Amino acid sequence: MTKIMKTTPIDRQKMDWRTKSNGIDCGILAMRHMEMYIGQLASWECGLAKENAPNDLQQKQLNNPRIKYIVKILLHSQNENRRKLIKSLNKFLELGAARIT
Repeated sequence: MTKIMKTTPIDRQKMDWRTKSNGIDCGILAMRHMEMYIGQLASWECGLAKENAPNDLQQKQLNNPRIKYIVKILLHSQNENRRKLIKSLNKFLELGAARIT
C-alpha cells in the first residue's frame, strides 16, 4: 500500500473556505473537514466562510469547533492528566473565580 500511496497523484480540492495565510488553524480545519466529509466531493460543504470574509467570520466560526475538540481531547479517558485537570477545574470553580454556563 505504501508504494501505491507514494505514486498516487494528489488531487487538491478547490474549496471556498480554503486558506492561504492561516497557518495556525490547520489542525482545526483538518478535523472539521474530516467531521463534515460524507464521501461526495461534489456536495461537500463544511459550513465555513471564505478566508478574509467580512468581520473575520471564518475565525469566529472556528471558535466553536476549537473549543469542542480541545474539551474532547483534554477530557478523554485516555488522557493521563484528565483527573488532574478535572481536579484543578473543580478547585477553580469552588473559588468562585468563574462561572461556566
